[in-house]
Amino acid sequence: MKHAPGFAVALLLAFTAFAQPEKDVDALLSRMHEASKHADVTYFDLFADDAVFFGTDLWERWTKDEFESLYRPYMESGRGWEFKMRDRCIDLQPCGTIALFDETLFSQSFGPCRASGAARLDDHEWRIVRYHLDITIPNDVVDQVTPIIAAHPASRLELMTFNFRLGTADDGDNAGPVRRDPGAALIRGELPDVVGVQEALRFQVDELESVLPGYGWVGVGRDDGKDAGEFTPIFYREDRLAVVESGTFWLSDTPDEPGSASYGNQIPRICTWAAFARRDSAAKPQFVVMNVHLDHQSSDSRLRSAQQIVEAARDWDDLPVFVVGDLNAGPDSPPLAALLDAGWTNTAAEPAATFNGFRDKADSAMIDFVLAPTGYEIDECEIIDDRRPDGGWPSDHLPVRAIVSLVPPTE
Repeated sequence: MKHAPGFAVALLLAFTAFAQPEKDVDALLSRMHEASKHADVTYFDLFADDAVFFGTDLWERWTKDEFESLYRPYMESGRGWEFKMRDRCIDLQPCGTIALFDETLFSQSFGPCRASGAARLDDHEWRIVRYHLDITIPNDVVDQVTPIIAAHPASRLELMTFNFRLGTADDGDNAGPVRRDPGAALIRGELPDVVGVQEALRFQVDELESVLPGYGWVGVGRDDGKDAGEFTPIFYREDRLAVVESGTFWLSDTPDEPGSASYGNQIPRICTWAAFARRDSAAKPQFVVMNVHLDHQSSDSRLRSAQQIVEAARDWDDLPVFVVGDLNAGPDSPPLAALLDAGWTNTAAEPAATFNGFRDKADSAMIDFVLAPTGYEIDECEIIDDRRPDGGWPSDHLPVRAIVSLVPPTE
């Protein structure tokens, strides 16, 4: 029994170490802030591999890999960011391996703000798995700030074009059922206001509708003007936009005749369009989106189709008209030149390959475009090369995403 006191002390120390996870998480968060302040790239080691970062804007949701690819070069250049902690609460969950936290912070750039998230104990090490930064709004100024927030989205529009690849094609490991969910996840991750999809059959449109909550759509099948054949549907965020008017016309000498093809193309080609109004405004449309899929064989059909689109857009001379879609033609092609000469601008300042054929094809041309009316400011444009979890692509085309201003250009 003479060793009992030492044994008791050991037990007490072990219990104390086990009983202070809140202190460990507190130290973890403090190390994170110190690392970001000093541009120390060990910052990223404090996060679990499956960590997710949420920024202050609605679209800012990054995986750890995405966040690190953006900000590691920034930190390696010697730049950091500092948030001073004012208060912190940590709540250990009953399982003992998850801790929720929130903290009030101060930043010279953002002023008072709040962060919240979760940490997890992995292999005896606490790491952050969620981190969400919010800019707080004092109650006294909410009435002044909320109109600004409501007006901000009205001044910008996020568009995407995505050739989803025919769902019945014999693509082996890249068959439609394999690609559906990753493709939908890509759209949900970007949360565009409007998505022009090409090459989708009716069952694919229905599947997309079921896995894209909050999105509505318009469009018809090209073979019969109803459900048969490929669609060029336009999906849109129902929380932001309302369709005032929509329709589909055939790229032919008889645009109102379903299934018509007269420009040298062997299969019908269509353009689906929609005139949109903001949900918080009157029913008068504010802009139009045209979604097209030009022929893959006939160059004459592609050019004449582009010319027809130019003429059709004249019906909305008083509104900005955006064209999205698969032109099956490159940046230096006559069809694109016809559209650019008529008053559109390619939102991609540096065109890059968008067709991959389920392979790496860096030398192929850009054939998928988001075109904005010339003079409207382009905030950003991205060709998205996201892979499926198994390493393949969601489609044989890469989607193109652009954010453009809806503020009319000054004379």
